[in-house]
Amino acid sequence: MNKMKKISLVIFLVILIGCSTKEDNLTPFLSDSEGTFMVHLFNDHRTNLENELLEYMNSSDKLLRVMKGIQLYDVGTEDNQLRAEQLEVNNFPTMIITNNKKIIVRTQDIQEVKDFFDKVIQ
Repeated sequence: MNKMKKISLVIFLVILIGCSTKEDNLTPFLSDSEGTFMVHLFNDHRTNLENELLEYMNSSDKLLRVMKGIQLYDVGTEDNQLRAEQLEVNNFPTMIITNNKKIIVRTQDIQEVKDFFDKVIQ
């Protein structure tokens, strides 16, 4: 391979590696199967919101089937600050609902979370 082809190949690979998609960045936040959802709660201090989400999730067998879990992130820790930045969460508390492919809901209002799941289980 001549020098120019090698340089072109290296440049192409660098660009390819550097251009990760948002979907790739979402992988750790996604549910593991179609028709199920994860709820991610980013919070900067302890509130009753965690308990309210858990009570809501446990209020119905239908909800338990579609909600794979609630993941809590205390952004007071460096790791969770990085996770919040990764999902562009700047205001707290923020709740994000994901399916197995993408973010479905991003809100600071727990009622929006409940409304979404009420529609899903109907």
